[in-house]
Amino acid sequence: MLEPGIILEETENDTRPLLQETSQATYYNSGSNPDLTGAAPGSTSASKPHIPHDPLSPQPYKLSRFEKLSYGVGESGLSVFQMIKGFFLNSFLLSVAQLDPFYSAIILFTTKFVDAFSDILVGSFSDKTKSRFGRRRVWILFGSLPLAIFYTMLWYVPDTNQTLKVIYYQFVVIVLSVAYTCVAIPYSAMNADITSDYDERTELAGIRMISLMIGGLISTFTHSIIIKIFKSTLDNGVVVYDFQKGYLLSGGIWGGIMLIPLAITFFGTRNIPTQSFKDSHIPFFKGLVVMFSNRAFITVTLLYFFCQIAVQFVQNNLVLYCKYVANAEDSFPYILATLQVSVSIFIFFWGKVSTYIGKKTVYYIGGVFLLGEFIGLYFLPANNKYLLWGMAAFGGIGVSVAFLIPLSMLPDVVELDELKTGERREGLFYSLFLFFQKLGLSVGLAVSNFALGLAGYEAPQVVDGTDGLSTEIIDNNVENPDVIKALRYLVGVVPSIIVFFSFIAVFFYPISKNSHSHIKELLKRKREGATITVDG
Repeated sequence: MLEPGIILEETENDTRPLLQETSQATYYNSGSNPDLTGAAPGSTSASKPHIPHDPLSPQPYKLSRFEKLSYGVGESGLSVFQMIKGFFLNSFLLSVAQLDPFYSAIILFTTKFVDAFSDILVGSFSDKTKSRFGRRRVWILFGSLPLAIFYTMLWYVPDTNQTLKVIYYQFVVIVLSVAYTCVAIPYSAMNADITSDYDERTELAGIRMISLMIGGLISTFTHSIIIKIFKSTLDNGVVVYDFQKGYLLSGGIWGGIMLIPLAITFFGTRNIPTQSFKDSHIPFFKGLVVMFSNRAFITVTLLYFFCQIAVQFVQNNLVLYCKYVANAEDSFPYILATLQVSVSIFIFFWGKVSTYIGKKTVYYIGGVFLLGEFIGLYFLPANNKYLLWGMAAFGGIGVSVAFLIPLSMLPDVVELDELKTGERREGLFYSLFLFFQKLGLSVGLAVSNFALGLAGYEAPQVVDGTDGLSTEIIDNNVENPDVIKALRYLVGVVPSIIVFFSFIAVFFYPISKNSHSHIKELLKRKREGATITVDG
């Protein structure tokens, strides 16, 4: 069944109706062809035209296992940025760089103004790029190195005053965000470029998410070990860590490693044929208006935003939650690893299930588990790290759908847009998706920092040892009930409310597996010369 408002007209000066108008669509056929549906004359019961198969048309290109893996593994490179930054940046800025929570929030809000322009511009430019490397791969080639360099710079702590630190991190975060945009948007848009198969796209989304989780698992676990490499014992027996050196070392290591999977994607996808599309003739801002008149795009974008911001509230505060609520700071790497393994397993599971029951149904089921996980974090008894560990083991049931389902829906929306406009604009669509991803990250961080600041959070006091190393020796947050309550709200109540909004968004998503197949048929006819008008 098509999204309401799709009208097919094949024009050759004759627009005699083949089928009368139904509640879903009106179809016309040119020339003197008889009724292709086989319905009786005047019948209104048919809901879909028969589109004859062209035996001379080439079969769709099927991706090899190597090509699917080559594309999907690139996500593991991007996951270094997403996962380490998501889990550790807040703790780093507050505890290691010693930034005031309000300054940290301002940095992230300011970056969003730049992202609002850079994300959309990169998406639009990548749609129009022409090079011998293709319109997407060239961005990965030239954007990866700046991404790695500024990622490393993010974890450096300047030996200066608070004002200059704020200026430094503001500059680095903005440039890093733009560099990430230049790689992530073209990479994501390749999904719709390299295959038009509904199930193949879901499989690619699943491979990407598994790569993200595996890359995130390895990088976050080793990062949490590396940052504690530089340590010594003071005269009173206290073990002290130089977290500034540890974070910088980890940043350099993972900044270099992230280049490897991105290179595999660049070279491993070079032989995949992509369709040639005409240049866009729709003015930029008019194109945005057309996009936001697409109900499918609006709903899937809202779904993605709600999923991202709900998960980000937990991700941004999980280190502090483990430290102050569950008393599980030392176990954090293992709790996080358990969660990521669980997510990887259930991404594969839900990807298979969605081919049978559909993406919307999968999200409803997984979303209920996600909601239960957030509620459980709010009510978790204090100092109970083993229960938290158990929750992490089952957390992947819900968290996996928040990543998998919106990303597997978007390529289908891109094709509906092509049916409506006659143009392929994956880059612009994915740029808005990435903008909402980064908006979710920044809103989660900024709101968290404002809330912690209002609750009285204080950066642990740091003293210098005789050997120049530093350690946290005074931490007033442990005994501050307002900070602990704020953390419970940030990882429990707030994301639970957001999940309810995501259920509303997915309810209005109009594309099912059957309707997507129908859209592909109409799109094929349009590319062959038929005129298709889409209203609404």
